[in-house]
Amino acid sequence: MVKALTPRRRRIGLLAAVLLVIGFATGCDPSDPSITTDPGLYPAYQSTVVDYVNRCDPQDPTDVSVTAPSGTTVSVDGQAARSGTFTAEVDQDVGDRFTLRVTTGSGTRTHHVRCLPTDFPQWHAERTGTPQAQFYATSLIQGFGPAYQAVFDTNGVPVWWSQEKNPSFLFEPLPNKRFALELLAGPAPLLSATGQVVHTVDTVGANSDFHDLQLLPNGNYVLVTATQQQADLTSWGQSATATVINHVVQILSPTGELLWSWDTAAHIPVTETTASWRAEPEPLTGLSDPWHYNSVHWTGDGFLLSFRHLDAIYKINYPSGTISWKLGGTPRAERLTVVGDPVFTGGGGFSGQHDARLLPDGTVTLYDNGSRPSTSRSPRAVRYRLDLTARTATLLEQINDPTPVFSGCCGSARKLPGGNWVVGWGGTPWFTEQRPDGSRVFYLAGTFVYRAVPILPGRFTPSAFRAGMDAQYAA
Repeated sequence: MVKALTPRRRRIGLLAAVLLVIGFATGCDPSDPSITTDPGLYPAYQSTVVDYVNRCDPQDPTDVSVTAPSGTTVSVDGQAARSGTFTAEVDQDVGDRFTLRVTTGSGTRTHHVRCLPTDFPQWHAERTGTPQAQFYATSLIQGFGPAYQAVFDTNGVPVWWSQEKNPSFLFEPLPNKRFALELLAGPAPLLSATGQVVHTVDTVGANSDFHDLQLLPNGNYVLVTATQQQADLTSWGQSATATVINHVVQILSPTGELLWSWDTAAHIPVTETTASWRAEPEPLTGLSDPWHYNSVHWTGDGFLLSFRHLDAIYKINYPSGTISWKLGGTPRAERLTVVGDPVFTGGGGFSGQHDARLLPDGTVTLYDNGSRPSTSRSPRAVRYRLDLTARTATLLEQINDPTPVFSGCCGSARKLPGGNWVVGWGGTPWFTEQRPDGSRVFYLAGTFVYRAVPILPGRFTPSAFRAGMDAQYAA
């Protein structure tokens, strides 16, 4: 219903009128209304922004204050459309969405306002250019406890989040429009846009590792185990029967049948562990952690595997399981020579890298944390062209950002088809979309970032995310 103006609402209405005058002075469309809410909108109302959020109080209705010039009308939550200055009241609970229908001489547009959970983390976003991604998916991590998984649009608005918090670092959009989680223990759930668990998949014979999950083009899944076993660490000056964390790559059918596996310990000796990582244990168990796998990516004829404590990525051939090449880390016969990379020519190398990916043009990208304990440096996203005849990897691109000066773990680097990069500056609260020259077009600061995954236009629609949220919070 439309409410009479109390002193507080008169102040809100006066502010709306002032904002409207400012809009005229700065060249905004004079037919645009001024709209504010209490609690406030995020972002502030703009005619070009469709989706908004607020932090409503279910015990206190949301006040919507409008100043609409002559010839423009605004309908709040289905109420009668009005011009002039007025305040309307909307009853709103967590997850509820109401609409603002604005009609001007050029037509009618609908805006959507949804209420955030009270414990949804704080964040800040800036858009300074034209993003090539349509959305960004990330897990809003606060320690090892349950977290909201969320999708942000390019205005920095969370247009989707998981109603139930999940203890998952991974939140990966899959090609079949599902979202993969990897829990710290137990089967990995796959969510639909409605938030429902539509499938689960788990490794066979050992616990699943929480770092990555892949859906193959044929419908099978790739997961990796985190299993305890004995290893000879005398080359480290330690026990010949030390208990360590090993990783086995598994291809699983949709029904959970084990179809293929590849054992890290059987192919990569512990002597390849970079010396400065040998003293860093696996975080959940405290056991020795010679390899510390963190990403797997299907290449069409095998897998790219990233191992943090080897400071290297490996190409594994399928189905033979042989190692085709190694990039970074300690020497072995298959290691490629890096060309044109100042980090390598200066005597260094990758340091705790993550998220190795093969692009359609055959180039390889990864997020280089720079976090090796003995030689820490600023993180970067990098791309290489491989020449397997010459056995070289030539640096083509390096993306840096001035804000993250240290990245202790985690992270992601995704090169978009249009040339931009989306970089999750792992272990920091920041992710960005940047042009090839490194300049930002989008920036979001919030919680600890494990990954920030771009969603390209056409994979999901705003209306699909709205419908999914409506389904999650249906009474």
